[in-house]
Amino acid sequence: METVSAYFTGAIRREIADLRAERATGLSKRDWQRASGPHVTRMLATGRFPELAKFVHDGTEVDAETSFATGLDWVLDAVAAKLAPPPA
Repeated sequence: METVSAYFTGAIRREIADLRAERATGLSKRDWQRASGPHVTRMLATGRFPELAKFVHDGTEVDAETSFATGLDWVLDAVAAKLAPPPA
């Protein structure tokens, strides 16, 4: 139960942080991404962050609801695997 509760708490905190950032900067998440794009592009061009570059270039954007549901599925699958009896 603690793991599921922590997942929910983290998701709620992330949502609150996003809303606070939007209110403080006046930029939506999409606007912030556009504004920071040139910096991220220069950073990735250095070659110092190959895994991040792969994630940025190959990743697909998903909405918050899908992201939350996918993460929750992973958490519940992990809990179920931990609670399953060991193989005979």
